[in-house]
Amino acid sequence: MKRKAIWLLLSSLMVAALVLSSCQPAAVEETKDTETVTGQVTEKEAPKVEEEDEGPAVVEEEGPDMVLDSMGKLKENPQYGGTITFISASGAPTQLLDPVNSTRAVVNGVNVYGRLGTADWSKGPQGTGECPFSSSYIADPFTTGDVVESWEIIDLATMNFKLRENVYWQNRPPMNGRQFVASDVQYSYERSADDPRATGYQAADYVRDPTIPPFFTEHDKFNFTIVYEVPGTRMFHGLMHWTYMQPREVVEMYGDLEDPNGQVGIGPWMLDDAVTDSSLTWSRNPNYYGFDPFFPENRLPYADKLQMIVIPDTATQLAALRTHKTDWQSVPSDKVDGMQKSNPELNLVMMLPDATATIWPRTDILPFSDKRVRQAISMAIDQPAILEDYYEGRAYMLTWPVMPSFADHYTPLEELPASSQLLYGYNPEEAKALLAEAGYPNGFATDVQVSAAWPIGVELMSLVQSWLADVGIDMTIDVVESTTFGNQLWVRSFPGMSFITWGNNGIDDAFGWANGGWVGLDGTRSVYAFANVVDDYAQGVYEELIVTVDPAEQSEIRRLQCLYEIDQCWEIPIPTAAIYRFWTPWLKGYVGERSVGPDPGEDCGVLRFVWIDQDLKEEVTGQRD
Repeated sequence: MKRKAIWLLLSSLMVAALVLSSCQPAAVEETKDTETVTGQVTEKEAPKVEEEDEGPAVVEEEGPDMVLDSMGKLKENPQYGGTITFISASGAPTQLLDPVNSTRAVVNGVNVYGRLGTADWSKGPQGTGECPFSSSYIADPFTTGDVVESWEIIDLATMNFKLRENVYWQNRPPMNGRQFVASDVQYSYERSADDPRATGYQAADYVRDPTIPPFFTEHDKFNFTIVYEVPGTRMFHGLMHWTYMQPREVVEMYGDLEDPNGQVGIGPWMLDDAVTDSSLTWSRNPNYYGFDPFFPENRLPYADKLQMIVIPDTATQLAALRTHKTDWQSVPSDKVDGMQKSNPELNLVMMLPDATATIWPRTDILPFSDKRVRQAISMAIDQPAILEDYYEGRAYMLTWPVMPSFADHYTPLEELPASSQLLYGYNPEEAKALLAEAGYPNGFATDVQVSAAWPIGVELMSLVQSWLADVGIDMTIDVVESTTFGNQLWVRSFPGMSFITWGNNGIDDAFGWANGGWVGLDGTRSVYAFANVVDDYAQGVYEELIVTVDPAEQSEIRRLQCLYEIDQCWEIPIPTAAIYRFWTPWLKGYVGERSVGPDPGEDCGVLRFVWIDQDLKEEVTGQRD
């Protein structure tokens, strides 16, 4: 990154008040020709004016230190120091520290371990505004190098990379601050691909095949080539975002990266303390290679300490935010009004959800193998009532198969074909007609499984149950213990339907993972295809998509496939609650950005860019860090 030194010349305009004295003018005698005339000035005392009591002297408050950033925008000058605290409702991030655990260990992963690429912060709302950062998914045009300085895409299977030369492992044993080199990248990819605990999406793409050239070729310490064994346009995203860099020496010493004492990465934070099911605490990495793109001389992160505390109970979470025990926190949609009323000083942003609340019918068995039945279920549900009454408008109606953030191929509800719009209204008569047409004039009996760990899911299915009864569908709600629920979901052994939130924050998640488009090298289908969708047309479209290079052509393929999948109704989405994030007013350099990507659990990655206004914190709370 080219650094620029930005100097702001602050000039002050000095205003002088000219005070005129009242004087008696000199008496001047008329003269003749060259006679010298002398005169005398006689000063008189000015009349006395009674002084008014001006009261105490007014002291002008000193404003914030404003400077120009690298883009010429006037901003507050960032400050170093302080502690940022956020919460986790689950203790899982404290139990899983090894980044090979993929999406389950991302909180520690995004803070301690770097990757090849990351989000380009300069293109967000505080920079060029090209990317709203409203989703955890980071599209390719908004990706920049993390540990890599540059890259070159040779073809759909090959990329060349050059590492930054200023990247060093954290100065803790056994790494002791040594330089990060190409062999570290190779080790990280091979470990992520081969470790049986790895659940990352990239792992399936590295199946060894002796007929294919080695996937990693090191040219020197900083230059290397990676060959993807599954050619496609998703190569760039997969390589840049989905594998953390892992230290070989630590794995050799500890056996893995789960021991809190063995957390040595290259990221912005160093893990200092881990208390299972209680907290994680990190301190600033003083030799982190990342710099603030808006203030290129400022090494990140700004805060001295980052702390995550585990608070499962919602009421306790809200109390912590109200009393400023936490600085940055998501709040359930039904608690937003109360928080705004009690704490008007807090900032707030409404965000898209990470996942869609979705009913998954077994499309491989009757009656759900009939599209008309699936459509009838969707039409029978009063979707507007869920949106307006249950969520009081704080939700999104249509977030499946893609989120509204993918504007290039997302079709708004009002622009869908009329037949598809019926799926998201409340049309029980049309639902009855479709059931009769499919051979179920009197309806049928079925069940839906819901995890016992998701009480809101049980509430929503109770509403759905009453609406389906109105069209003759007798749906039993089976509340299942969470472990058993998950086991049945993963092997698709639930008898009828399952209700979950499914993470479709990625651009092709539904196309590839949910609806059968992705097929492994060994012929196996995605483990995430819970509805058991097998559709040759959808698979063909996906295979076409991943080899289409032109962005405009990609968008059109996705747009048409969205319309097709909505009509097929393989999954039955219902309105999904928005995410509301609050943050304290003394957190600066943040305007509601979602994530540095790509996983929803990595939202805290944005905190490396955030700084603390200690004066404002003291003004509001009476305390400084």
